[in-house]
Amino acid sequence: MTSRGRARVAALAASAVVMGSLASCAVGADDAGDGDPESLRWYVDDAGAYAAVARSCSDDSEGAYRIELVEAPASAQERRTDLVRRLSTGDDLDLVGVDTALVGELAGTDLLADVPAGVAADLKEGRSESSVAAVTVDGTLVAAPWWYEPQVLFHRGSVAERAGLDMTEAVTWDLLSAGAARVGGSVQVAGTPADWVRALVAGAADEPDLGVDELLEALDGTAGSAAASVVRTYAASQIGPGPSDEAASTFAGPGGSFLVGPVSLVASDALAPVLGELRVAPYPLTSSTSETSRPPLSGTALAVTSGAADLDTAFDAVTCLTAAPAQAELVSATGHLPTLAEVLTSAEVADLVISPQVVASALADGAPEPASADYASLARSIDTTWTPVTAVGPETPAESAAEARRLRDGGLS
Repeated sequence: MTSRGRARVAALAASAVVMGSLASCAVGADDAGDGDPESLRWYVDDAGAYAAVARSCSDDSEGAYRIELVEAPASAQERRTDLVRRLSTGDDLDLVGVDTALVGELAGTDLLADVPAGVAADLKEGRSESSVAAVTVDGTLVAAPWWYEPQVLFHRGSVAERAGLDMTEAVTWDLLSAGAARVGGSVQVAGTPADWVRALVAGAADEPDLGVDELLEALDGTAGSAAASVVRTYAASQIGPGPSDEAASTFAGPGGSFLVGPVSLVASDALAPVLGELRVAPYPLTSSTSETSRPPLSGTALAVTSGAADLDTAFDAVTCLTAAPAQAELVSATGHLPTLAEVLTSAEVADLVISPQVVASALADGAPEPASADYASLARSIDTTWTPVTAVGPETPAESAAEARRLRDGGLS
């Protein structure tokens, strides 16, 4: 491990909460009897949703391996903490689902196994360009693109018409706020403050692919001011609390009107009660001068841990889990968008992807999370300085940029 890698591991481990003793339920190569399949422990949130695809790949391996699911926390921050703790202390995980926001932070720590060149070439083949870029750090593929999706604007029934909004094209955030207030409705925001602000800044700068340094510069400039103006108008309109874990369920409740969130929410239990009246429109524009909607892009990648019992077998499993049959099963089970273009556009999943044209444009124009270790510091600074929305002022963008630089210069926390 390099000195930089050791420092990164130490910093990550220091930020993790040390919990209880570790229990192992995997059957390693040394413990398995002759002819027994290798036991691969796959750490992923919402594990139950992937039981069928794990079983399919286990069966297709013809006895080479058996995938066992390990439930990860639902919260992204708790998941980060728990995953780093497990990897840093030698928990026997073989495969891990990694939030794309965390890929850059884990790169170079030696906690993840290097992707063999041949496997990397296969994993890139036929994938959306943005999903590959999200897991590529300094020119190296760190993990396998698995699912990757944009946020869109959901609305219910005729509420947009009553609010005076033309949803055939993207509306501005200010028009959306005013329209919702006009009909006594709400605008719920799923995801994190960092997702929201990154999209607002990218929309104001009219540049989707901003690195960390470029985002910091944008926050200090007119793009940051434009983002703060949107949030302040939203807060003054009293149409919602801003980013919230309860956004989808609140939207589906009494008085729910508008919701910005990942396209896969259409398959969630939270939106099931209003599925019949659900409509989809492009993600809102930052301002009237914005030329293009820049929705947040994010997803989950699959990685093999450096401590996997059998690296070759683990990468074989990753290859299966990201192949076309498993990608189609992914859409059916969860609504998440596959990274394989042939699956996303196939007749097999055509009825499972809501508003394909809106989704395709959002994927092409969206704002990804920078694949950089420094993005974690920036995201945490935004999450703390831009909440609650009622406290956001003209100085907030510069404050969040300064806090991000402090965290970056002082190490991850």
